[in-house]
Amino acid sequence: MIDKPDVPAMPPIVDAPHAPIIFFDNVRTFTNYNNIIGLTLSVNRTLPDGKGGVTNDEVVVAFLRGNIQAALTLRKAIDGAFLLGTKPQGEGAH
Repeated sequence: MIDKPDVPAMPPIVDAPHAPIIFFDNVRTFTNYNNIIGLTLSVNRTLPDGKGGVTNDEVVVAFLRGNIQAALTLRKAIDGAFLLGTKPQGEGAH
């Protein structure tokens, strides 16, 4: 029988209290201060103006801050999410 190497177990992910789900339309600003990456996320809103019309504005919904490794991990996850939406290439692709 072949011995399988020990695979490190992933630590459990705990969501208590529940983490927010953040919807955003734009990354309004980005910074790098002493290797702490900062992203400011915003959303566009359309609201009644009280005169029968609508008005649009933009509201900050989150400030993301993390070290370089955290930013690289975020970028890798976003790149992976884009790949999920692409069609496969090569033989057998329809």
